[in-house]
Amino acid sequence: MSFAARTGAVVGTLALTAGGLALSAAPASAAACYDTAKPFSKTDGTTGYFPSSARLTTTSNCSDINVKISSPSVKYVKVCFYPSSGSSSCQASYTRMEAGRWYAVATGVANGTKYRLYFSAFGNVSGVIAA
Repeated sequence: MSFAARTGAVVGTLALTAGGLALSAAPASAAACYDTAKPFSKTDGTTGYFPSSARLTTTSNCSDINVKISSPSVKYVKVCFYPSSGSSSCQASYTRMEAGRWYAVATGVANGTKYRLYFSAFGNVSGVIAA
């Protein structure tokens, strides 16, 4: 094998290795966020909100509000925000979620933001939240 061919092979291997390292950085960040997830359970007969009256607060662990439901198999949710100014607003549309998968239901949310989840229908729902 010529010097040029060997050099090309080494450069190609380094590019693949470097590319692999760059690609692994994003999942590690998401994994660190998901590692801080907290379980939740909303029972039938309560409002569509979770929690029903209190507010949740985002942390520096995640830049998004991430939800993974375990039951039922499909649920629709949106996020309502409660800034310190006293006003509140909810997302215009729902995110359709299937059990067992993570969904970023709100992205780019500032640390310390107060929020609640609003489910489109009454009924039991449980899962985990990372925010």
